[in-house]
Amino acid sequence: MKEQRSVHSVTTTPGADQAQTGGLRRGVLNQWEVTFQAITHLGPAITVIASVPVLGLYVGASIPLILVFAMIATLLTAGCVVSLARHLPSSAGHYTFVNRGLGKGAGYFTAWAYFLYDPLIPALVITYPSYIISTAISTNLGIDIPWWVLTIVLLLLIHAASYFGVRPSANLNLALGIIEVVIMVALGITLVADPGKQGLSAVPFHFPSMTGGVQFLVLGFVFALLDFTGFESAAPLAEETANPRRAIPRTVIWSTIGCGLLWILLAYGAEVGYGVNHVHAFATAENPFFSLAQRVWGAGWGLIVFALLNSCLAGGLAGTTAGTRVLYSLGRTGALPKPLGKVHPKHQTPYVAITVQTLLSIAISLIVGFWQQPLGVAIIVGLMVTLGVIVVYVLGDISVIRLYRTAYRSEWNWFRHGVVPVLAVAALGTALYYSIIPLPTGPLRVAIIIVGLWLLAGAVLSVVLAKRRGSALEMAARIVGGDPGSAEPQG
Repeated sequence: MKEQRSVHSVTTTPGADQAQTGGLRRGVLNQWEVTFQAITHLGPAITVIASVPVLGLYVGASIPLILVFAMIATLLTAGCVVSLARHLPSSAGHYTFVNRGLGKGAGYFTAWAYFLYDPLIPALVITYPSYIISTAISTNLGIDIPWWVLTIVLLLLIHAASYFGVRPSANLNLALGIIEVVIMVALGITLVADPGKQGLSAVPFHFPSMTGGVQFLVLGFVFALLDFTGFESAAPLAEETANPRRAIPRTVIWSTIGCGLLWILLAYGAEVGYGVNHVHAFATAENPFFSLAQRVWGAGWGLIVFALLNSCLAGGLAGTTAGTRVLYSLGRTGALPKPLGKVHPKHQTPYVAITVQTLLSIAISLIVGFWQQPLGVAIIVGLMVTLGVIVVYVLGDISVIRLYRTAYRSEWNWFRHGVVPVLAVAALGTALYYSIIPLPTGPLRVAIIIVGLWLLAGAVLSVVLAKRRGSALEMAARIVGGDPGSAEPQG
């Protein structure tokens, strides 16, 4: 409803000193900083270098087309996030959306599913790229830096940048994001302008072959969706963003379309540069984008290594920023342990949540990395993230229908609040079904089983907490949802 208040419930007055009230610093981020929070979370360089070759194994030469399908599916859910963020800007993101739309139990379940998402992003975007960078340094410079050492160093750098304040980390994100985008746009344009002997081709936009079966194709679509996860990562920064009801919706759409078009350009340029008849070799080659850049840029190929390192830091920083804000919001309400809701008295950052996030990332990177090698982190954690986020997105999409049929009835639009959410749920639901039916083998099966057990535990806990700790969930609904009269929980 239009009279509903913004989520400023952790302070008593909009201009109050957050250091005294214990809240996050408000209104310090502008449109560009928030936009690049989402762009760097999406990771323009790391997505192309680490993900596009893998897509080739599933969809052959149709990588650009499958990215188009994934972008359309993501834009449907992005439209739902825009509808929700206009009324419910909050540092708890989808937790608030579902909490207000489907109830406290569903909200807690969403938060539980969310732990398969942003909190896993730093490990996902750092571990395998650290291996790629470590290999490149060893091959070209003769310096041996173990992947796990580089992984820990990068995660600690991200921790430091997050710990000392949202403004410094946002400025770093902005600078790193601009550099990364410029390098990757230049590479994409160069590859298309100089495609080699093969010339340009329309094959990459042909529908992929079904020889591997429906599940094989859908898994390719699911991994393409993984590329777009994080488009809504600016939503948890709503409390720290100036004019969030305007800035957050813009960011959601701009980041999705901008990064999607860049990836399609790079995937097309890479395929025609490598040769559409050699996609399998492209998909299985070691660092194919490095060799492509070396062909068109010569010694300038080192810029791609720099962009990858840049993307790792920026993506990990964006994931840490978004994930810790959700942990902070749930901690301050009592839905999770209250120490997670503590704010540093000087830097005004959720330092306990940041520390927990860093330790979790290091543990995941080392345990899974030594068990299945760094590539296994990308495969196992990547699928876990995607399945978790599909569940979160679906619940958010359904919340749009219910909220605009009830609380915001006067604003109901049959297309934006009816057709769009239904199409989004249909696309994501189909991807989820064919990802797990039949159950894949190997590391993918392990990832699906872990996700299934995690979601089952979350469903049980949401029911138990709704009955035994209803007051904590009610407080979460009031404070995170920004209802009038809410107050900062004590303790």
